[in-house]
Amino acid sequence: MNGVISNVSAGGASITFDTFIPLGKKVSLSFNLRQGADLKNLTATVIRVQDLQDSFQIALQFLDITQEARDSIEAVINDIYFLKGIKLFTNISHDEAISLKAMGKEVRYKADEVVFIEGSEGDSFYAVMNGKVRITKKSNIDSKSDEVLALIREGEFFGEMALFNEGKRSANAIAHSECVLFVLTVDDFNRLDNENHKLAVRILVEFIKTLARRLKTMNQEMVDLLFSETPIRDVNEGKK
Repeated sequence: MNGVISNVSAGGASITFDTFIPLGKKVSLSFNLRQGADLKNLTATVIRVQDLQDSFQIALQFLDITQEARDSIEAVINDIYFLKGIKLFTNISHDEAISLKAMGKEVRYKADEVVFIEGSEGDSFYAVMNGKVRITKKSNIDSKSDEVLALIREGEFFGEMALFNEGKRSANAIAHSECVLFVLTVDDFNRLDNENHKLAVRILVEFIKTLARRLKTMNQEMVDLLFSETPIRDVNEGKK
């Protein structure tokens, strides 16, 4: 009997099953949380059942769990909550977070190390696990200096256009401090699309919503700039 994890901790799990399991029943569980974190034959007891009309959400309490299993679960939980802490992935399930985390990789950068440069080919999406990244672009006034466009903080993301269009980067990304980034390449995302199409579509929808919000903000900033109050001087002022 297969189920979908909606929540997991070292003490238990909440799993959605197609089949009803009565309260108090003891079950044996096997988890494929991620590569290197397979947990087999964990004994658990049913402590709560919620009818979801076409399925059942079963809350299970682990019994006699080993420290090794606890450590494996805690490591996966850290991955899950990191991804769900990113605005783009807030609404994905624990199971989906596990799948998504397995697709990408973590990359460390030192302060002032270049992530990518303006004009390079874009092939990856980045999310900040910790630290900060600054987005810069050549100044129109002084070609020898860069203008800081944004500072990307923990839980935020950048470079997402690479997943839509494999074009050239429109700006530079530089580690503002020592940081760790979660990187998802175009190939990773295509693999996700093949293995979990529904999740890939949901992520694309969230991308579109984010882009729409950014465009709305940019449009408002332009309106504010164009129609900001500026003193109007009478051309005849001072004339006699």
